[in-house]
Amino acid sequence: EPGCFQEDNRKIVATINNANGTIRGPENSFCSDEYVLEPDEKVESRPLGAFIPCKLTEEFQVDGTRVVFSGYVYESFETEDICADFFEITEIRLSNP
Repeated sequence: EPGCFQEDNRKIVATINNANGTIRGPENSFCSDEYVLEPDEKVESRPLGAFIPCKLTEEFQVDGTRVVFSGYVYESFETEDICADFFEITEIRLSNP
């Protein structure tokens, strides 16, 4: 059940399952005020290549944390200047070293 970005009437454009990635803090990402989820493999339909996660809990707000994640990628509008795609986390866990 989608729970993020509903107030903007955004549609889900992709679903990601068990992808590996790295959390980038505001000091080390191209989004100055946001934590960003950077997947190891880029999603072809999402040219920005990174996600602004909704519902990123405090335990995962650590720059450089390796994670496995699943969730929904939401559409962005042509009028927006965004640094990463909108993403709702449905599952996230630390990656095994």
